[in-house]
Amino acid sequence: MAAVAALALPTTARAIGWDGVKPYVNGGQSAADLQKLVFTPTDTSGIDPAYAAGQLSADGSPGLAQVYAHTNHQMYYKSNAKCAGARSAIDAADAKYTLAAWCFDGSEETSNRWLPQAVTSSQDAEQSSGYDAGGDEVVTVWRQEALSDDRARCPGVPNDTGRSVGLRATFIQRPYTDGTHSAFRHVLLVVPGAPNSAGLTFSPICDVHGGGASWFGPYLFVARHGSGVMVFDTRRTYLIPNETTCGPDGAASTPNDVGQVTNPSGGAQLCAAGYRYVMFEVGSFHTSPSGCSTTPDDVDAGLCFSSLALQWSGNQLVTAEYRGTADMTASGAPVRIVNWRMSDLVDRIQHGTSTPVTAASLATTNFEGIQGVVSRPNTTTGHQEYFIARTLPGGHGSELWYEQDSDGVCPTPGTFVDDTESMAYWHDSAGNAHLWTLTEYANTRMLVRVYTKEYNGKPSGCPTQ
Repeated sequence: MAAVAALALPTTARAIGWDGVKPYVNGGQSAADLQKLVFTPTDTSGIDPAYAAGQLSADGSPGLAQVYAHTNHQMYYKSNAKCAGARSAIDAADAKYTLAAWCFDGSEETSNRWLPQAVTSSQDAEQSSGYDAGGDEVVTVWRQEALSDDRARCPGVPNDTGRSVGLRATFIQRPYTDGTHSAFRHVLLVVPGAPNSAGLTFSPICDVHGGGASWFGPYLFVARHGSGVMVFDTRRTYLIPNETTCGPDGAASTPNDVGQVTNPSGGAQLCAAGYRYVMFEVGSFHTSPSGCSTTPDDVDAGLCFSSLALQWSGNQLVTAEYRGTADMTASGAPVRIVNWRMSDLVDRIQHGTSTPVTAASLATTNFEGIQGVVSRPNTTTGHQEYFIARTLPGGHGSELWYEQDSDGVCPTPGTFVDDTESMAYWHDSAGNAHLWTLTEYANTRMLVRVYTKEYNGKPSGCPTQ
């Protein structure tokens, strides 16, 4: 594609055909010249002294066990009256497929101040050999809208609901269809800074959409659209003392009270906007050379990270790009679906090294509006299978498509939930494969699970998008 661009051909000659044409996924593309990922450790030197000094605490010990043991919210199965309004987001798919879904409680369901973006689970985490997640959990990542009353700790972010001034991870007891085992608690994700004279500093996650997440071993990977992937360590989860009264001079905490605030004695105390628990970033992966473009001309440059998922076979992090209608029309290179070996990523995290990570594989596609991709090898052919969730332009509708690479069969569309977000793979006790996803917006917000086997049939003809 770089050579084509150098010839300065008209944009139409380079445009990616997508509207009203057959969608495709072409696996097996060369990743040799694709941007690499380089790890940068975060300064965590202030965390342990802060814990020793009592600035941070724990219900028992740091880590996730305290979060599991202190849930304070509840989910409800789709048949519950509390989900009556939210069910409109799943009605069309629920009529055609075997679908399980749960709505949230209170303002978690009715407010758009926080919007869910991504999902992963303890089954993802336990693909890391020998790791025990300590619970049967589904984890969602939410972003906080940038509003006039919550932007103080992210001063560079404008008052814009499409921008974000915080991320939180929600640990949900994997919900049952009988309505039980579905309690949850939010944990604020934060970035530690260099300690100052008052000790530990930290800040919220500013201007990150968080459109994908994958839990692997102790690490929670979260997409950073423009540059790569953030890494949080679940073992670095701590309690904030006096979490609801840690505002300035002991006042009730507000959305802007994140990090150090003034305490009644004139010193500093730590606060997390009223959240009881925080989880710390320990590093991040950034593309090298840097740069993300939603209208790239070169398949090897401008890579973006809109969603994440874990491919269990081979333990690979799957990253995918979202492009809207205008982006697709202006792009000279197709959308990229990239696999990265978790063994390489974890090696860099554990050793703190900056040796570039080369992608394991690259697939290209012309799907518009991708929100999430789950991939796996076909058990018979070994060819890659893709489940692709996309939102439709101009409304709230979504589709879930299935494609098996190199099988000579066109991709298959399926009716899906409204306003789908990213997806995660999961198996039930009988060995059936499922996909988790979320519906995004207030009053129609649900956590959803579907069977892969109900979406992977052959289409009639060659459907278009």
